[in-house]
Amino acid sequence: MLRFTPERLCTVTSRVLKAAGARASSAECVAASLVENNLMGHESHGVLRISQYTNEIANGIIDPAGIIRTLRESATTALLDGGRNFGQIVAHQAMEMAIERARRHDLGLVAIRNCSHTGRLGEYACQAAREGLIGLVFSAGSSPGGIVAPYGATSRALNTNPMSWAVPTAKCPILFLDMATSMVAQGKIVAAIDNQRQIPPGWLLNAAGEPTTNPLDQREGGALVPFGLHKGSGLSVMIDLVAGGLTGRGPAILPEFQRDYPTVVAALNIEAFQPLDEFRETADKYIAALKQARKAPGVEEIFVPGEIEWRTRQDRLQHGIEIPEATWERIVSAGAKLGLDIQLQEEVGL
Repeated sequence: MLRFTPERLCTVTSRVLKAAGARASSAECVAASLVENNLMGHESHGVLRISQYTNEIANGIIDPAGIIRTLRESATTALLDGGRNFGQIVAHQAMEMAIERARRHDLGLVAIRNCSHTGRLGEYACQAAREGLIGLVFSAGSSPGGIVAPYGATSRALNTNPMSWAVPTAKCPILFLDMATSMVAQGKIVAAIDNQRQIPPGWLLNAAGEPTTNPLDQREGGALVPFGLHKGSGLSVMIDLVAGGLTGRGPAILPEFQRDYPTVVAALNIEAFQPLDEFRETADKYIAALKQARKAPGVEEIFVPGEIEWRTRQDRLQHGIEIPEATWERIVSAGAKLGLDIQLQEEVGL
């Protein structure tokens, strides 16, 4: 494992993106998003994505200068075409529009199509919560035909179709839930490959529909498994249809599906219902009460959604971010293809 400060990792990542053709402001925004994901402990959505992004720029899948257009809008809604721009750029703008609508009309909902990988959805839900609003984000995946087997099936039909909620608090860190509707995000399979580790039972089926702990089986036609049996599968189905339907992209299993990351972001004005300060205080009291529940044997502390991520972030801000050598090699290789000579000794260290 290699250890980096967030600042150095962000600098290297933005250099690679700029060399690939991204504007400085876009490169810095995307790099900050990727590194923030590493800080939060979500390596699956962190800098290991850099080679994916540079390859997609080279192949015309991402247009780093893509124009974001509003196709339809009302007082409370909008449909955006992302112009094939970075998903992080498009999603941030979409949530800004949702927040602005929620401030004026108490609710804002924006659907996004024609953008690239949007990254960790919790980032955008928390964007709303920082403004004193409730944030909601859900997204259908990009792989035609899917990469997840529905409950009762052994072949691919769904994508990981993640969702996130976030609510503001008073003194506690923002309370947020961010999860795939599969057992794990597909990026965690990539992270396991980079770390040369087996995966736990129950994550993946191989191409023959048999349970496997070899993450490489996913690349050979294997299917991820939904969390919670029929419950995760049911959530995934609804996200697939709502996100795919509202954006016009359709669910991934249908032949007319276009490779995309159909996403819906929403912001809700709490003060349309309750005073914001009272809601924040209720959230803090609720968190404190949950943590007092009787602990199961062997459990030292009860965590609420998002708490582990905030603690991980604080620790990594102090002690640096560890990434596997394979992930570092992805960054070096991506830079080399673009004429950059990234030296390990220049970038490693605290």
